[in-house]
Amino acid sequence: MSIQGLRGNRSVVGNAVRVTAAACVGFYLSRYALGLTVMAVYAAFTAVSLGALARIPGSGRQRAATVLTAVPAGLLLLTLGTLLAVRTWAAVLGMLVVGFVIAYAGTTGPRIAGAAPGMQLLYILPCFPPYAPQMLGQRLAGFLLGAALLVAAQRFLLPEPDTPPFRRLLAGAADAAADLAELLGAPAPGPLLARARAAADALRPSRVPPADVPASPTVAHKAMGHAAEAARTLLARLDALHTAEGAHRAYRPETVALLTGIGEAARGAARALGDGRRLRPGQGPSAAELERELGPVRTHQALDTLERLDADDRLVYLRRRSLVVQAADATVVLVLATRLLCGDRSVDRDTAGHAFGYARAHAPQLWWLRLTSHLTPRSVIFQNACRFALGLAAARAVAGVLDLQHGFWVLLATLTLTRTTSLETRSAVRQALLGTLAGALLAGGLLALVADRAVVYAVLLPPVMLLAFALGPLRGLAWAQGGFTLVVATLFAQVSRVTWHLAPVRLADVLAGSVIGLVCGLVAWPRGAGSEVRRSMAALCAAVAESIGRTAARVVDRPEAGATGDLGGRAVASGGPGAAGRDTETDIGEINRALALARESLAQFQCEPREHTARQPDWPVVLVAAADARRGERLLPGRPGRIIHRETGDWLRRAADDTAAGYRTLARRLAADHTAPPDRGPPPLDVRGLLAVVQRIPPDSPDREARALAAALLLDSVIWLDALTTDLTRIEEEI
Repeated sequence: MSIQGLRGNRSVVGNAVRVTAAACVGFYLSRYALGLTVMAVYAAFTAVSLGALARIPGSGRQRAATVLTAVPAGLLLLTLGTLLAVRTWAAVLGMLVVGFVIAYAGTTGPRIAGAAPGMQLLYILPCFPPYAPQMLGQRLAGFLLGAALLVAAQRFLLPEPDTPPFRRLLAGAADAAADLAELLGAPAPGPLLARARAAADALRPSRVPPADVPASPTVAHKAMGHAAEAARTLLARLDALHTAEGAHRAYRPETVALLTGIGEAARGAARALGDGRRLRPGQGPSAAELERELGPVRTHQALDTLERLDADDRLVYLRRRSLVVQAADATVVLVLATRLLCGDRSVDRDTAGHAFGYARAHAPQLWWLRLTSHLTPRSVIFQNACRFALGLAAARAVAGVLDLQHGFWVLLATLTLTRTTSLETRSAVRQALLGTLAGALLAGGLLALVADRAVVYAVLLPPVMLLAFALGPLRGLAWAQGGFTLVVATLFAQVSRVTWHLAPVRLADVLAGSVIGLVCGLVAWPRGAGSEVRRSMAALCAAVAESIGRTAARVVDRPEAGATGDLGGRAVASGGPGAAGRDTETDIGEINRALALARESLAQFQCEPREHTARQPDWPVVLVAAADARRGERLLPGRPGRIIHRETGDWLRRAADDTAAGYRTLARRLAADHTAPPDRGPPPLDVRGLLAVVQRIPPDSPDREARALAAALLLDSVIWLDALTTDLTRIEEEI
């Protein structure tokens, strides 16, 4: 067995020990020391729901913190369940609303999503007859006791080890980038490049432990995500700078100064992230000096490149300049995001054209935007929430109308067996019924043999619970259902008088819940994310096309009188950088939403089993293209200067229109689920045609500074479009 497999087994066994200890201590204390049977049941099931049924990620400290955070919501759910149990229709309506809200709350982060099944169970527990509001005190006390014991167990009993905080990963990436930049173009040692690549890889969302992913809609997590994207871009550009053709040719003095500034700024960001202290305006790393050093490289070197058209090495020179400029831009974003992460809210949302509009947004606004971002039938999170809510409400209605003796088990089966595809649900139901049948036979024999000798059940409960919660995750759903059936029998036998008839009742209730889950799986989006992933990727390609068009329109001005023979340019964009930044901030929300929906559908699709393993497109390439489009829309409109030379602007608009048209065509193909070979895609950028246009720039033009700004914006736009065209070619090759 691999080391990772051993660690996984150790984690499962450790969690089983913690849940068993918390549940048994709470149950024994309430049942035998205090003589409160209702409190005992709720103490045990609270530990089981939040420790075993829930999948809360993270270390022992993080899991304990998540359980503590869930306590107010748990108290509310228990109270609602108790009060709504008076009538079947009220309980069903409550189950529909509460079931949807809890499942949909997973949009706010992996910790809440992991706790959702356990929170569902907390509402299910009290929503059945007898209607006993006088027992609410015992129920709440049992819940608080079980939660407190689980928190203590998660924190101190075989706790999951702490993982490196995300800030430390960011600091390591910034430090590795500083080491590369400070080489000033000298050959990079292999270990240094390997360290930089490992640091960039550690920031990939798939590599970060789920509890540490900055996924919540808070300013701090948004700043972390912004900083991580900038750090990965910075490392990628510096890596390419050291491995590209002509990488080690001598740099100009201004380029050396810029690389030195990149190293100093990245090092300052690493120190600030490592210290973790709150920064006030004027403290910590600054991007101002770096932006001053970036100016000459961005502008005058761009103009020199266009004027030296006959140089044999102009393409190599242009690529090196582009990599250095992009690295400096990424460093500026890294520094600003670091300052924001360290508490400096003075970061200007329009600084350097970067979208930091969330920096001064109020927390309720950010949470509202996140919660409404998935309120669409095209969201797999919305689909799953509807599927679970309808299934639980139907199960509650069946249990109430048929007056089932243990309707709680019907809902529990529906909750645990409903899957995102009909295929997966059928497989789960088959395993669950086999496991429950085996567990029911064992439980029936145990109840018939032991009868009402409670001390025997009290002795058996800990080992039975430990085996059930360990073997279930390790051996599969059948073992989990069989083990839980034994747990239920040994626990309820200590609360009230039961006979072997409890076992067939349990089996019948699981069968009823399985049928309901199966029907929901067949009726509500039975293909899961299989078709949704293609639709969401199509919508993302359409959003990329719109982003390309918006960005190109903002960097090209309408030609003015007298501006037809020069590249031209103005010091700032029309309306000023603030106006451009506000428009960009609003529009980026569109591509962000499409990107979030596509990522969620892809994540679910990759987790779903399928009957056949047909070749799938390389969907992550589409996500890369969207990230490239978003990066350009964040950066380019806020840059000083505009392209007002008529022929140059026409060339850029045509190139942007061709690339956008390619993405629109791709979006239509994906939406139609079309697998035929595509028509010939957009041609590569006609750089020779561009050079023929800009050859007409008079070399002795008096407005050199304005021309330099426009030349820099032009070259950066060309590099951006070239990356998107390359992305499109890669996508079409894979589909």
